[in-house]
Amino acid sequence: MKNWFFKSLGLYTVLIMALLIFPASVLADENITAREMLPGDVAAGSIKLNTADQGSIKTSESIEVSSSFTPRLTAPTRDNTYYYENNIYYLNGYGMPNCTAYAWGRAYELLGSEPNLSHYNANQWWGYNQDNGIYTYGDTPKLGAIACWGGSECGHVAVVESISGDQVTISESSWSGSLFENNTYTIGSENATSVGGFQGYIYIGEFVNDSTPPALSNVQIKNIDEEGFTVTCNVADAESGIDSVMFPTWTDINGQDDIIWHQGSVDGNTASCRILYSNHNNERGAYTVHIYAYNRGGLSSIAATATTIDSNTSGKTDDVPDKSIACSYQTQIQDIGWQGVKKAGEISGTFGESKRLEAIKINLDSHGYDIGVQYRTHIENIGWQEPVKSGEMSGTEGQALRLEAIKISLTGADADKFDIYYRVHAENFGWLDWAKNGQESGTAGFGYRLEAIEIQVLPKGSAAPGATTQPYVENVV
Repeated sequence: MKNWFFKSLGLYTVLIMALLIFPASVLADENITAREMLPGDVAAGSIKLNTADQGSIKTSESIEVSSSFTPRLTAPTRDNTYYYENNIYYLNGYGMPNCTAYAWGRAYELLGSEPNLSHYNANQWWGYNQDNGIYTYGDTPKLGAIACWGGSECGHVAVVESISGDQVTISESSWSGSLFENNTYTIGSENATSVGGFQGYIYIGEFVNDSTPPALSNVQIKNIDEEGFTVTCNVADAESGIDSVMFPTWTDINGQDDIIWHQGSVDGNTASCRILYSNHNNERGAYTVHIYAYNRGGLSSIAATATTIDSNTSGKTDDVPDKSIACSYQTQIQDIGWQGVKKAGEISGTFGESKRLEAIKINLDSHGYDIGVQYRTHIENIGWQEPVKSGEMSGTEGQALRLEAIKISLTGADADKFDIYYRVHAENFGWLDWAKNGQESGTAGFGYRLEAIEIQVLPKGSAAPGATTQPYVENVV
């Protein structure tokens, strides 16, 4: 609760879902003087709560709502009038960073017309809506709903952006803190979230509620030349359809100072994006690309890939192989079973769903090289299992035992021409750093489950796909 209290003051950090990374250019507001509303403050133009004003308040029956929904996972830009020039809070000195200014603007954006929400402090939104019978409300999260908390001096409001299983992702802003961020919590834990004192959800409209995220597969990097490279993937969504595909990209040099969220194009079931070096300071070395596919129901799927661009711009040198090794893998997941086969750089498993990995199979397409793969897992109540090789199962089925760590190495006469990198998503730690060539990846001594894994095979000496400092955490008593 203490940590969540500080969140109300805007002193909390940005949550990354492995992969939710915001461009630095949108994390700062330009020349805006704003402050949090204090108890009793009212934004000018507010509807007063008295009988004489009741006639000017629209009921929910007169509200025109959208039928589709696109989640907001990046900050609104300064030219977005919903959050700035046409925002009642902004116009009266209470602009972002501020939860009320953001939630009012987000509702305006979703509806396409001014929302009939309170112009008061966040802890008054819930009562204002109930007292005036404007929107329906309840304790079940829905897309686009305003989540209301009455705790602390001024309360807090946020907007529901996606619902996956029992996990709710919201967008929000906070006074004296983040201009924008996303946060995820478990349904039923709302009262312990944010500032506490959860009141419920205000349903400003009925939006498409797609229960299945888009399918995202077959991520490939193609057409590497002196100008850049192309990333492609297959996307599909049978329920509400694909709304957009984003390709956030950055280089390892100087961290993520050059991150850009590139908008992809979709042709049938194929999404693609051309990445130009000129947009990333003309840097060579390791490029990381994350792919976010959004459907019109507000759900998303994420995949990741990476490539190494050598300074000669050809993508290779005389010291590295002229062919790549294709790696594929699949995992046995709690309550799901064997997930479909994933390819290099794609995520196998889940995160944010509290489901354990129970087994794994790994394969290599050697493309003519004398190379294979060997791997072993550390299993709950069993310990390190004996190594297995290409396509064999490491782990257990039907025993409800979690994987806690893994080692993967290459075998064969050509193994020294490549490095195999892998990283895991571990309970309570999230994504650990990348391990390679037989190093331990995961945790020991905590009793924590592995939840997801990524694997890549790169030419020997290539830059790692990411940080390599902490691939394994051991609890030493």
